[in-house]
Amino acid sequence: MSLFKKTKEQGVSLKIASVVMLVVSMALAAMLLVASGRTFGSYRQMQKMTDDYILLQEATGELMAASDYLTEEVQCYTVMGDRKHLENYFNEADVARRREHAISVMGRELPDSQALNDLLEGMAESLSLMDREYYAMRLVLEASGDPDMPEAVRKVTLSEADSALSPEEKRERAREMVHDSVYYGQKERIRTNMAECISDLKSSVHGSQQALEDRTRRRMVVVAGLILFQSAAFAFALWMLRHLGVNPLLRAVDHIRKDEKMPIVGAAEFRYLAGTYNTMYNAYKKSIDNLNFKASHDVLTGAYNRAGFDLISTSLDLGSSALLLFDADRFKGINDEHGHEIGDKTLQKIAAVLKNNFRSDDYVCRIGGDEFVVFMVHIRKNSKRLIEHKVMQINTDLQDESDGVPAVTLSAGVALGGEENRDPTELFRQADTALYYVKDHGRNGCCFWSAELGEAKKGEAGNA
Repeated sequence: MSLFKKTKEQGVSLKIASVVMLVVSMALAAMLLVASGRTFGSYRQMQKMTDDYILLQEATGELMAASDYLTEEVQCYTVMGDRKHLENYFNEADVARRREHAISVMGRELPDSQALNDLLEGMAESLSLMDREYYAMRLVLEASGDPDMPEAVRKVTLSEADSALSPEEKRERAREMVHDSVYYGQKERIRTNMAECISDLKSSVHGSQQALEDRTRRRMVVVAGLILFQSAAFAFALWMLRHLGVNPLLRAVDHIRKDEKMPIVGAAEFRYLAGTYNTMYNAYKKSIDNLNFKASHDVLTGAYNRAGFDLISTSLDLGSSALLLFDADRFKGINDEHGHEIGDKTLQKIAAVLKNNFRSDDYVCRIGGDEFVVFMVHIRKNSKRLIEHKVMQINTDLQDESDGVPAVTLSAGVALGGEENRDPTELFRQADTALYYVKDHGRNGCCFWSAELGEAKKGEAGNA
């Protein structure tokens, strides 16, 4: 027998299938976790790259801003001669040092880049421009006779021609030096270096960012694929559970309610269970069918006798059955008034009416004298009204005297089986308690056993 044929006949093992699906789910979850972590890592890299680009762009801007600030202060000083502009200039150059900070940031983030080289060239131009600015400030300080010179300015030596100029000519010479085409030419070279720095920075970041975006996009596709695959695996697992377990179970319950054999379908474990149940079912049916009719049936009424009652009560699933105990009201009077022959016909009529009002799957038993038991099998939880209606119809049918049999009524006590109520002896006791409640309260009706009824019976027994 091939493996495929054997699997088809025996069914897929639900245990093995569940283990396989668990392993697949765990593997997919692990892969999804790893892929999600990598995607998140790519996102964090993109975020850091963007932050770095902003930081480097700000650093480049700082160098240019610092250079422009120095230009503004030296020009104001040479024009207005206000010393506060001189102090502002050297506060930027020696204390704030924004240009040096920009170089430091660029060197830390992009140590071997063209952008850093551009920034260094711009810094070199700015430092070269400072020599010209120091010279102009020395002219102004000497023109004003101010001996308090910053160290960098003190080191400047004026040419003989400039030293011979008058104070006003020195101021004019200083203004020319920071406003002429030579000065602005150097400023323009600084701006050109800064523009090239930003351009190189954009090119470098854009290339890296594009590669990172492509990698992130690929990882997101992998994550999406894993999510779809995991969803498909989950849907397949649900389908397998329903196909191998739930549907066979529902069909089995339906067949059990109909007192039929279970279909052998579904998972291997369920097929084994169904096969075992069917074997027991066949044995049970065979034992019922093979009962000697005379040994299990009442000769007078054709109903099951006490022996049949004992066998049935121990063979049925009483958890889904109801036990109805009937007693003929004032039956002794019928015997006394009409004789035992009419009494026997009355019992035969009672048995026939009971059989006519219950299903062929139900069991009608005469357990002695005028006492009858009916087992209603596979009932629903809300069957009380149906049972009440049947008892009412039975008593209506027994009022018909056209057959020459005197009218008679039945009292019925009913006990409903359940998950916690399967013992036949206990069910019979409960039905008997309910029956005598009907007998004590007018006869000709039915009563369902309840815990309250049982407590009331105990109370009466205690008082007695």
